[in-house]
Amino acid sequence: MKCTFLLLCLVFTARAQNSSSDSPTLQALLAEVHQLRLALERSSQIAPRIQIAVERLKLQQDQVARTARLLEELRHDMDARRSGLARTQQRLESIAAESGQATDPGKHRELDEASKMMKLESDQVEKSLQQMQAREGELASQLQSEQSRLTELNDRLDQIERVLNQP
Repeated sequence: MKCTFLLLCLVFTARAQNSSSDSPTLQALLAEVHQLRLALERSSQIAPRIQIAVERLKLQQDQVARTARLLEELRHDMDARRSGLARTQQRLESIAAESGQATDPGKHRELDEASKMMKLESDQVEKSLQQMQAREGELASQLQSEQSRLTELNDRLDQIERVLNQP
């Protein structure tokens, strides 16, 4: 009986020594598993945010490109109308000079009618240009606003990236 008791004491002592040497290793493994769990939780929380921010960024880039294209097309149209207006005004000057030299009353009347028509057309083009200039201002302001939003989204992505790079 004493022998059995002594044998049991030796087994428990050996087991206790074995447990105490495993304890730091086990604690280190538990700490690493805990850190991995935290990293996975963090990743699962950040991944959707990144995806949403990237999609918003793509949409905003498309919006900036659309607005810039509209503004460019409008400016091109304005340039075309201005050059057309200049040609019309030159033609008006030419008609006025021709009308002043015309001796035939029928030709004079015909030139006056053409002059009136061209003046009316010129006035319409000038009104159209004024409207286009107003629209140009609106589009320029909208483009600036859209670019500002794009910058904000880029800043937000940079912020997320900085958070991800932190240890």
